[in-house]
Amino acid sequence: MSQNSVSQVVSDKIDQQELQHLITVSTGFIDAYIIDCHSKEPMLLPQNIVLSALDSDTKVSVVEWHELKLPVFAVNDPEKSSGVALVIEGDDVAQRFALMCNEMPRTIRLRISEVVDEDQKVTDANIFQYVRMADQVFHIPNLVNIQSSIGIQAA
Repeated sequence: MSQNSVSQVVSDKIDQQELQHLITVSTGFIDAYIIDCHSKEPMLLPQNIVLSALDSDTKVSVVEWHELKLPVFAVNDPEKSSGVALVIEGDDVAQRFALMCNEMPRTIRLRISEVVDEDQKVTDANIFQYVRMADQVFHIPNLVNIQSSIGIQAA
């Protein structure tokens, strides 16, 4: 493995660790969105990485936001023609993207101690990890893989 690819893997791991840290910090509470995803467990996403929510046509490959054309990663039901695009923060402007959802996600204030790791094998590259709250399983997205899958180069 070249030095550049080693550096990239380390950088990607750090970015993912930062996302995980946002979800698992031990300060007590975190504000998050619960995002319904088509044909998979709901996604749990910290609110502080969502910059904006826009009503949108779901059958688009880019969403315009502040004069930027953001690539779309869809988790919505493909049968729905309208939804909500969440603008997701990146390390820099070029890494932002839109997460296409069925509707505005539910907000929740979680007590960190209520969220536990779920021992479930991850087979989807866009899922970082599964977690459980009470009797429901959620997934934590692998933002680096999602960005890569929609053509965003890592910084």
